Amino acid sequence: MTEKAVIRLPPYLRPDREIHVVISVLSGRHNAQGYYDETLKPLLDSHGITYSTHTTTSTGSIINLTEKLFLINATQGVKQTIILLSGDGGVVDIVNTLTGNLDRRHDDMRPAAVFFKPVLVLIPMGTANALAWSCKVANEPLKYLMDGTPRSLPSFRAQFSPGAKFVVNEGKDREGLADSDEYETTMYGAVVFSWGLHASLVAMSDTTEYRKHGVDRFKMAAGQLLADAHQYRGKVKWRKGDDDWRDLPGDEHSYVLATLVSNLEEKFQISPATQPVDGTLRLVSIGAEAADEIMRLLGLAYQGGKHVADPKVTYEDIDGLRIEFDEEDEQWRMVCIDGKIVAIAKGGWVEVTRIPGTGMDARRVVEVVC
Repeated sequence: MTEKAVIRLPPYLRPDREIHVVISVLSGRHNAQGYYDETLKPLLDSHGITYSTHTTTSTGSIINLTEKLFLINATQGVKQTIILLSGDGGVVDIVNTLTGNLDRRHDDMRPAAVFFKPVLVLIPMGTANALAWSCKVANEPLKYLMDGTPRSLPSFRAQFSPGAKFVVNEGKDREGLADSDEYETTMYGAVVFSWGLHASLVAMSDTTEYRKHGVDRFKMAAGQLLADAHQYRGKVKWRKGDDDWRDLPGDEHSYVLATLVSNLEEKFQISPATQPVDGTLRLVSIGAEAADEIMRLLGLAYQGGKHVADPKVTYEDIDGLRIEFDEEDEQWRMVCIDGKIVAIAKGGWVEVTRIPGTGMDARRVVEVVC
C-alpha cells in the first residue's frame, strides 16, 4: 500500500491495526457470505487493506472468537477493527463477552490495566438491524466503513434471579446462564430489553420458517400473539438515578421495553427522542389494552414515533427497570435482550441498569463507527 493510499484510509483501517472481518452466515436471510464475496472483499482488496476473515459455524462462534481473540488482543494493547457482517446478535455477543470478562463484579476481578477498545464497523445482515438503523449507517454501510467516526457504544446490564436460561434451537432447548441454577446471573446488551409482546414475537419468530419472511416475520408473529389476547402479569418498576422505585400502574401489561436506540427496524421508531449512541435508556410501555388498541399504538411508531405522545404510552428516561414475574407458563416469562431470548424461572425477577459512560461503574468496551 502506498503512503498516499494509507492517508486516504480512516485511522481504523490503517496498517497499524489488526483488521478482522466476521461473516455471520446464519444472520437474517443468510446473505452475509455473498455480500462479502461480491462487494466487501473487492473493496478492501482494492485499497490494499490487510485483514483476516472469520466465518461463523454456530450460534456460539462470535462468542468464542471474542473470548479467544478479541478479548486477548484488547487486554494486550492491540488495536483492532472488527468489520461485522451480522445482525444485532453479533454485536451483543461481542459486548456481552467483553463486558462480562471485564466487569469488576464478575468473579471479583479488577478490569485489566490495559484495554484497547475494538472498533466495530456494522455491515447489517440481520432481520431488523436496530443498531445500524439507529446509528444511521444501514443505508450506506460502505460509506461509513471508509469515512466514519468511531464513537463509544453505550450498554446496559441485566441481572436475573437464579434459574434463568437461554432459549435456543428455535425454542426447543434451554441453556443455563450459569453452571448452577442456584446463582443470580448477568448479561449485557447495547440495543433493547423487553418483556411482553415484543419479547414474545421475537421468540416466536426465531425459526427458519419465519426468517424466510425477513422483517415481516415480526408482524406475522404479532398478529398471532394479539389474537391470543394475553396480558402479561407482573410488577414493573422503574427509577431515575438513585431515586426511589416508581411502579407502573397495574399488575397486567402488554408491552414493556427499555431501549438505548431510536429504531427497532428501519421504519419502526420506538424512541424518537434518542440520538445515536447518546447513552440514554428509555422506557416504553403499554398497560393492559385490547389487541386493536395495541395495534393502533404500535402503528404510530411507524409514523415517526408518534406513539410516545399518546397518554396510554409511558415514555421515560430511566436508569433502572425491575420486573417481578407472576406467570405460571414459561412462554410469558421470556424476555428479549438484543434478540437473545431468556426464560425467567417461575416467581423470578430481572433488573436492568443503564451502565454509565464515566465514573467507577463505567463500561464502554467497544466503539462503533457511525
